Amino acid sequence: MSTLEWVLVIGAILAAITVALSTTAGRLDRLHIRLATAQASLDRQLLDRSTCLRNVATGGVLDPASALAAVDAANAAREAIGKAEQPARETELSEVMRTVFGSAEDVDALWASADETRAGLIADLGDACERVQLAHRFHDDLVARTQRMRRKSVVRWARLAGRAPWPHRIDFDDVPPPHLVARDRPPVGPEVGHAA
Repeated sequence: MSTLEWVLVIGAILAAITVALSTTAGRLDRLHIRLATAQASLDRQLLDRSTCLRNVATGGVLDPASALAAVDAANAAREAIGKAEQPARETELSEVMRTVFGSAEDVDALWASADETRAGLIADLGDACERVQLAHRFHDDLVARTQRMRRKSVVRWARLAGRAPWPHRIDFDDVPPPHLVARDRPPVGPEVGHAA
């Protein structure tokens, strides 16, 4: 092979390596962007859940002791968003909700005694709980995918992650009261609370 041929071969190999590294870096960058979006979405859903719980607690749906516990847990969760204590506060909020809406009989009694406005508050809380679970799972799935990508030898060797922090799961209890979610909800309408 002539010198020119060797230069062309080496150039082609370097170009292929550059394209491969650039493609991998682009994929990793998109994963980090999606992960940041998923984190923001999860925080928004958690904020919505705590707001819905406060609305239920201050809307006359709960007895005073349960309402006070719910408002305290909701406020603590809201203040912890984005901080180190967020997982613990969100777990406490989930535990308070399962205590307040503990049994099917408790939830059925709330539905039976609720007018249309209060039933809407309860329904909103159930929906918010489901959205938190979905956002949490999506976030953790993206964390796992990003971690797998960053563990690849080529990513580590070429330092393709740059200065992006290592992605971490957010471990907290997101299990809602079992009878509060939509699949167990009675229909909301003018007849709610006025059954004979």
